[in-house]
Amino acid sequence: MTAVIICNLHPTEAALNLHRLTHIYGVTVHRCQMMYDTPSSRKKALRSSIHLFLMSMLAFIIGFLMSYDAATMQDNTWDIDDVDGSITTLDTVINSAAAASEDDDDAPATTLELLGRIALRQRQLNNEIIREYGVFGKDIFNKINVEKIIQLSSLSQTKLLRKIMIKIVLSRIKNQGNEGAEGSAPVFQWVTVGDSSAAGHGNAYSQSYTSILQTTVSGIFQSAGIEFVASNRAGSTFSGMEVAFCTKEMFGADVDMLSWDFLPLDTNHFDPLSNSQGMDPLLFGERVGMTYYPQLPVLYFLGKATGVEIQQQLGALENRGVGFAMMTDALREVVLTVPNGYDKDGGGNLPPVASKFHCNGAIEGVEACDDLTQMYQCYSNEGVECKKVKYDVAKECVDPRYETPWNDGFKMHRLKGRLLGFHMIEMLRLAALELDLLELKQPHLRDSPLETLDILRNEEEVEGFLFSKTTATTSTKESSWDLLKLKKSTCLNAMSIYVLQNSDQRDEVLPIQLHPPQSSICEEFVPFQTAFFRTSYREQRIRLLEPVLEFNEGREVMYGVCLHASICDAGQCEVDPVPIEDTLITVDTVQMSVHGKLISELTRIGGCYFLGNEEGLIWKEEAGGESGITIRTSNTLFVSSFFALH
Repeated sequence: MTAVIICNLHPTEAALNLHRLTHIYGVTVHRCQMMYDTPSSRKKALRSSIHLFLMSMLAFIIGFLMSYDAATMQDNTWDIDDVDGSITTLDTVINSAAAASEDDDDAPATTLELLGRIALRQRQLNNEIIREYGVFGKDIFNKINVEKIIQLSSLSQTKLLRKIMIKIVLSRIKNQGNEGAEGSAPVFQWVTVGDSSAAGHGNAYSQSYTSILQTTVSGIFQSAGIEFVASNRAGSTFSGMEVAFCTKEMFGADVDMLSWDFLPLDTNHFDPLSNSQGMDPLLFGERVGMTYYPQLPVLYFLGKATGVEIQQQLGALENRGVGFAMMTDALREVVLTVPNGYDKDGGGNLPPVASKFHCNGAIEGVEACDDLTQMYQCYSNEGVECKKVKYDVAKECVDPRYETPWNDGFKMHRLKGRLLGFHMIEMLRLAALELDLLELKQPHLRDSPLETLDILRNEEEVEGFLFSKTTATTSTKESSWDLLKLKKSTCLNAMSIYVLQNSDQRDEVLPIQLHPPQSSICEEFVPFQTAFFRTSYREQRIRLLEPVLEFNEGREVMYGVCLHASICDAGQCEVDPVPIEDTLITVDTVQMSVHGKLISELTRIGGCYFLGNEEGLIWKEEAGGESGITIRTSNTLFVSSFFALH
């Protein structure tokens, strides 16, 4: 008997079905033609055909709903009304597969059930996109565009899918009540790292792409028994040095994905030893790997991390265990497919998120320029109409300080968030299929989720070990590299202390002040606030080292602080977000001591200051005596972080 199956599936799905046929049912496959060699295999072949048919039909339906099917992608047909009409007779297949979707508090027990839930959720999301973007929704959010805009290699995709698979297995363990199961749903954590534009300054916090990603993805991940959390930790008040040494304190201890999204601030903007916020992407990857080893987060580079050289360097980092993806310039090409803001169709006839998105090529009224003071992003004379509608916040919340040309407006944030959301939903679907393939290869794992979890976590630990034992990739920033690549760090960050709200710990540190102050900030912008330690003329001690660092007599340590000046008016002082100039701080204006010894040198490196003594920047730990750092200033200063390198 010969059966012919038309294969039109994603490679993972194709591999899954081929494995079922060849290894589970004993069928020989040639170019999707199944040759049953012996009569004894016919029963198995029948089960194979039925199973494959159901999986193929489900995959087709999901692809059709999501516009992810290869055939429909070729002509970009993506009409929700047509979709709903064409699958009426197949709705029972989806509904059967997603029978448990009415109660999403319980994790789906099978891959088929999970895929059904994703299909139902995706149908709802597709309708939302059509309502938001009108007829252009189907052109923007299709597989071709998403894969052009967000690119990751098969190696990095494997790393990301494994992280999602771990969360799926954890949700099953919790649902089945296995011994050792955690009380709450497993959390998949995305953290946005970047500058003011990445944070969403000028927009309401809910309009940032991080918030849009959260709302796009959380429901579908919840249907898989996973809590998806997107945290916005971007901002405008820290430097590359601070990012390097305070990664875990600033961005969290348990992170699955970290974004890197910075605009250039000076000609040396990727060097963390410069005064820029940004950081060389490769150095960022190395510091992240060192900080989070052995669970290495997957990095998403959404800023200016393009170019053949940097991609090759990141490829070397990938081979050592750190996965990465890049958001490419194809995003601009997609935006330009929306009608010109000066055209009749590009004006008021489009939904707000697409109307006047670009004016004669100036996206949100902005074009590239050579003006450093504008972060190389200037308002264009061609983009006046688009500039008028770039931001959309309540009148009482408008703040010209943040409505700058270099900060993205609400349309770009929404588009980025939705694209990232569609991408993550596809990764969830593929992770479910990969998990099913693993369990098909090793059938006993279906009843042993704890063993499955051990397998996946062991794979992660092996990659972490590889990263820790291989030579760091060469960077073009040799001075930065020598200082950063091998240094372990301990950091006390004001924002992390403020978020903890731990009264015992806060007693150990300086008073905390928020920027902008609560009295002058609109409620929509409150989450953008950043915390600082406030110093004064009184001697104030901060004991960050003794409880954090394991004391080791004779060990060499470097200590540093990241300082900001104050803007004082009528006795009220606010934080100046711009790092202070060298002339404002000396050993005379800021008196500090380390373990009771007065510092004799302040050396500015990368927007922060290293504390020196008569012998240089190296301090040796000694038993006994006073511990901690004391600080006293004649002027009000603000400290975002203290750190120690050892």
